Amino acid sequence: MATQLDSGCPEFQSSQRYFRRDILRAGMLGLTGWPLAAMANEASSHPPLRAKSVIFYHHYGAPSHIDTFDPKPLAPAEIRGEFSTIQTSAPGFHVTDIMPGIARVCDRLAVVRTMSHRTSNHNPGVYLAITGRTSVRDQVQVGATPDDWPAYGAVLTKFATTRPTQMPTAVQVPHYAFDQVFRCPGQTGGLLGSSYDPLIISQDPNAANYKVEEFDLRVTSDQLSHRGQLLTTLDHQVQRLDRFPSVQKWGSHRQRALSMLTSTKPREAFDIAREPAAVRDRYGRSKTGQSLLLARRLVEAGVRFVTVFSGSNPGDGWDTHVDNFNRMKNSLMPSEDQGFSALIEDLDTRGLLAETLVVWSGEFGRKPHIGRPNPAVNNIGPGGRDHWPACYSVVLAGAGIRGGVIHGESDSIGEYPRGNPQTPGDLAATLFWALGLDPHSLMRDAVGRPFPLADGEPMTHLFG
Repeated sequence: MATQLDSGCPEFQSSQRYFRRDILRAGMLGLTGWPLAAMANEASSHPPLRAKSVIFYHHYGAPSHIDTFDPKPLAPAEIRGEFSTIQTSAPGFHVTDIMPGIARVCDRLAVVRTMSHRTSNHNPGVYLAITGRTSVRDQVQVGATPDDWPAYGAVLTKFATTRPTQMPTAVQVPHYAFDQVFRCPGQTGGLLGSSYDPLIISQDPNAANYKVEEFDLRVTSDQLSHRGQLLTTLDHQVQRLDRFPSVQKWGSHRQRALSMLTSTKPREAFDIAREPAAVRDRYGRSKTGQSLLLARRLVEAGVRFVTVFSGSNPGDGWDTHVDNFNRMKNSLMPSEDQGFSALIEDLDTRGLLAETLVVWSGEFGRKPHIGRPNPAVNNIGPGGRDHWPACYSVVLAGAGIRGGVIHGESDSIGEYPRGNPQTPGDLAATLFWALGLDPHSLMRDAVGRPFPLADGEPMTHLFG
């Protein structure tokens, strides 16, 4: 039978101050363009590294947990819906029958069925999912600001002891996440500063005209050399300030940016056309499938944190307020089932799954009660499911995760956890812990206020 488990982790606080930092803060910001938070205290305690890389696969709009990884075959029809269940590759582990490919790889997956929080709108829900922090505004129209909590990849970029050579530390594909016209907060370096922003590629890798122009120099090698010499000259003008961390890091980032531009490695990694046609077909010739294939190429090239968004709003997201079952079966799940199962199998075959933590998530689940033809409640139509943050599922695989594991249990209709709820803060702590960062060590914002990297406890029990 699928195993069920429980959790915990110690606390550490690291703090260090730089001499004359406050006096020179304003002058350095003007000179270097480096954010004030660049002088923040660095996390210094490092648990053992379990995950060399992370692929964080987020489903914008929030898939129904009942119609995917937590089916309720014994619940009334108005709860369980139209799908039946199928046995997976892990004994005692069932998923819905629209997921035959994913069922094949469940022996390598751990499903946490007791995720829970109180944020019920998409933008703040996505923010919570990709940062582990709760927005102060749980409303539809929440836009991004420079004071947002940083994306997971941004935190890793700042605090990781090792960084990929000639590659960015963090990348997001295939687009920014939006709710209507509002860009979801949490996709950038936020309060750490823009220098820690993940590289966001807003291109469909399945499109015929797909091209990552970020690595297209558009200048000759001589011109680039001259620009490099100019920057070097400017650096010499501020050598007397080199003992200050902000200046040192600005120079380091400038040098790494030039290195990426002059190297063929990033261009080759993003060039998905280099993949054999059979491999591309295996993932599926869809935006979802090719984005997951691109994620595999990026971790293979050394990128440490890849965020992949499935769906958007407006667009093809998982926000199934109406006609949930037809949409799940006919438009959303086919490319999902093919692409995600291919990713797990491909990573495993290449020996990458052992060092890559894969996370499958949504910002919340969906309400167990299905909308009626004339619903008595707002915001849900016939055959639809409304937002439901009180109980949902996330899935983890790789990097020592115990495959075929089910953590926790929801109640008989998937409405609430039956004890031991897990939070997005716990998931954030798990990610940092697996990446070799102490989730309880400190980062500081632009005015020096200390905050732990994560607001939760790592789910260490999921690892073997």
